[in-house]
Amino acid sequence: MSQATRRHSLDTPPPTSNRRRRHSTSIIGSQDLPPPPPVKDTSPIQQHEFRSVRSSTNLSTYNSNNNNNSAQQPPVSSSPSITPAPATRTLPTASAPAEKPVPRDRYGFKKANQHITLSVYEAWAGSYISYVERRRAKWILLMKSYGLPTVNPERFPPKSDKVKRYVRKGIPPEWRGAAWFYFAGGPARLAQSRGAYWECVERARAGELSGVDRDDIERDLNRAFPDNVRFKPDAPGWDQREADDDGQPGETSIVRALRRVLQAFAVANPRIGYCQSLNFLAGLLLLFLDEDEEKAFIMLGIVTNEHLPGTHDRSLKNIDIGVLMSCIQESMPAVWVKIDDTQEYGSLPTVSLALTSWFMSCFVGSLPIETVLRVWDSFFYEGSKTLFRIALAIFKLAEPDIRRLSDPMEVFQVVQNAPRRLVDANALLEACFRRRNGFGHLSQETIDVRRRERARAFGAEKASRADLLGVGEESGAVVRSSSRGGGRFKRSLSRRRAKT
Repeated sequence: MSQATRRHSLDTPPPTSNRRRRHSTSIIGSQDLPPPPPVKDTSPIQQHEFRSVRSSTNLSTYNSNNNNNSAQQPPVSSSPSITPAPATRTLPTASAPAEKPVPRDRYGFKKANQHITLSVYEAWAGSYISYVERRRAKWILLMKSYGLPTVNPERFPPKSDKVKRYVRKGIPPEWRGAAWFYFAGGPARLAQSRGAYWECVERARAGELSGVDRDDIERDLNRAFPDNVRFKPDAPGWDQREADDDGQPGETSIVRALRRVLQAFAVANPRIGYCQSLNFLAGLLLLFLDEDEEKAFIMLGIVTNEHLPGTHDRSLKNIDIGVLMSCIQESMPAVWVKIDDTQEYGSLPTVSLALTSWFMSCFVGSLPIETVLRVWDSFFYEGSKTLFRIALAIFKLAEPDIRRLSDPMEVFQVVQNAPRRLVDANALLEACFRRRNGFGHLSQETIDVRRRERARAFGAEKASRADLLGVGEESGAVVRSSSRGGGRFKRSLSRRRAKT
């Protein structure tokens, strides 16, 4: 994969002597957000002014034409005087009606988008809300059976087949962030590195963050969830602060926290720095961890270093996409015939360009938000094999459409758009884990073995290219570019036949 598809960059508050963890009012537990304050009508109001006959320029003319009233008129003085302000009258106007609140889900995301209409969303949500309530009741009984609290829990039952089934069917929304942190091993890492996050924040502010990473982070901050009210409020001034050392005027607290987490992560992980998609990962973690920056920092490290090793590195080996392609070739040969446009062993088909964001952002921006959250439930419980299983399930659901097509560009568009309409999270998870024609059999061991095979092949091919070009490894490596836009995809397309 072209190095140019990778964008690095990042920013961050520092621990003062009594630095406290920042928390914002959680919106996770509520069924619907209270409507934000309406936007005030700031358009200028049409005013009608009536000219005053007391203007100093025509006062004498007025007096000469009204001799009968001359006694009542004040004498005109030739000396300079202050002219009274013109009398004005403002016509009564009706107050502007308040704007209708944007329909949002319980997390503050807009319900409708270009792929899912509001009517489609509401039709699905009607039954899904009752489903969530039934699952919550079962989770409460499960927690009580282990003697665990059900209000703001920080501990959860030990891993087992039963708990795995519960996780696959969805963690209660208000417990989601805490459950992710617990099942991913966050508490142990926090105990081992407490305070390390704030040290990295200080290091970033002291100048250890590269200028490229800093600039890229600033560009991506406002691109993280512009459809969420916590990141971009409907009404100006709602949950916004003045400018300070950690942010710009008008930014919400979660945007400032996101800057600090990304900057600290780039300093702590120079092998990765900042890469496009980290803003989505860190932003969603902050949203469900009540803006606990230290926990979000730890979770971001777990995702990039443990679950997806090498995916976000500066070298961008693109190992996981190659592993996914081999799984598709084995499990869905009819689909593979349609997407394989290289006819070269070890080469990645063009459609792989549409799949990079699936892994780099863990489906954020590709799947509807509720479906993403359900995928993340299993991801943090079972590991990276979940992402491969879900990707295969998406291809399985899109198989009828793919097999009807012959144009490679049409196939590309189907694959690219297929996950964006999967608002029914239960349908996708069922397709993924069902016993027959499902993908629950794909083990983490199989994934890891294939990753090592692809990594060895990538290394051998890289060394071969370096020998042919007569350059060293450093200069022969894929160039890392901080530029953005369509250019990176063109460079990727030009190299798509390179073995990875």
